[in-house]
Amino acid sequence: MRILSIFIALFLFSSCSSSVLNSIIYKKQEVKAPQKSSKTHQESLIVKDAKVNTNIIKITKEEKKQDIKKEVKQEIKKQIPIKNIKLPYKKIAFVGDSHFASDYISAYFRNALGIHSLGFIPAILPKWHNQYLAKYNNSGFKVEYLINTKDNLSFSGINANCLDNCEINIDLGFMANDIKYLEFKSGIWNFKNYKKNTNKINFKLSSSKIGGFLSNNSSYIDNLGINGASIFNYLRIDDELAFKVAEKLDYDLVVFSFGTNESVSNKINQEMFLNNYKKIINIFKSTNTKIILLIPPEPTLYVNKNYVKGENNELVRTLIKKVAKENGAYVFNIDELMQKEGGKAAWIANKKSLKNTHLSKLGYDYVALKLLEFLKITKD
Repeated sequence: MRILSIFIALFLFSSCSSSVLNSIIYKKQEVKAPQKSSKTHQESLIVKDAKVNTNIIKITKEEKKQDIKKEVKQEIKKQIPIKNIKLPYKKIAFVGDSHFASDYISAYFRNALGIHSLGFIPAILPKWHNQYLAKYNNSGFKVEYLINTKDNLSFSGINANCLDNCEINIDLGFMANDIKYLEFKSGIWNFKNYKKNTNKINFKLSSSKIGGFLSNNSSYIDNLGINGASIFNYLRIDDELAFKVAEKLDYDLVVFSFGTNESVSNKINQEMFLNNYKKIINIFKSTNTKIILLIPPEPTLYVNKNYVKGENNELVRTLIKKVAKENGAYVFNIDELMQKEGGKAAWIANKKSLKNTHLSKLGYDYVALKLLEFLKITKD
């Protein structure tokens, strides 16, 4: 009997040990199992500019989307109470290159100023561009823009070229008043009436190009940024049309971002740079328009697996300051802001910048914050 009891006890101990051991092994395997990472929204929007041969490096593995959102909210709460922001500007445009194309800076301005509408709505967006207040589900169109088209580009530098049996479907995040649209047919751009008041744009067509939509709202903040835009290709837009559209929109504040793609070019025609920038400013400038020229953060090229500065950084900064002086514009120097805070490396460490030419979403929000503060002390 005693032998039988010992045998049973050994059997139970063996079974229990096996279960516990398996449990320990399983838990260790769970700890060691790698977690799949997912692309952040920022990574999906950062692209290569036409003249900037940069490769996308995933440097934000630890920057999960929710973490970035929390940091941005903390930044806003800590430094800029949104309710207290009061500026005289009601019709604002951000014009230029990829530093605007993500819609980050313009979206921050909308939240800070409480202006949640667009004056100009592009008919379509190239890949990697963004408009928070317009969601696109178009079909049948070819995207024409500064990088792949040289002639007859619309006001924003983007056309929706109908190939056959096309349909425009745009859901707006606001109510747009008295909408008109731009149509290119038989070699001419025309203004066409659409609807009085709507938050949905939907119609079919069989041919022609659509160049965008204008609302007649009392206030708006527009993002007109295009990846790869430069002083040397922006005038591919139809200037006669652009003057007419800008006159209707009547912006009281226009912020320009050019210089990144120019800085990484091998050569710069200085006279053309100055003349072209002046022409672009004149398209958007009316009697009471305040003009801000950004000096971009130090642009970089990806060469032989290393990031190097553009060859013409200093020259471009000098030219932008000269343009501002000759055209009565203000300069907001992002690069200087970055250098005062430790330079590119420090901004990367603080999650404000990617390793390539672009900033992170947190970085663009930070620039928007500083730009708002700049505008508060330079009110006319």
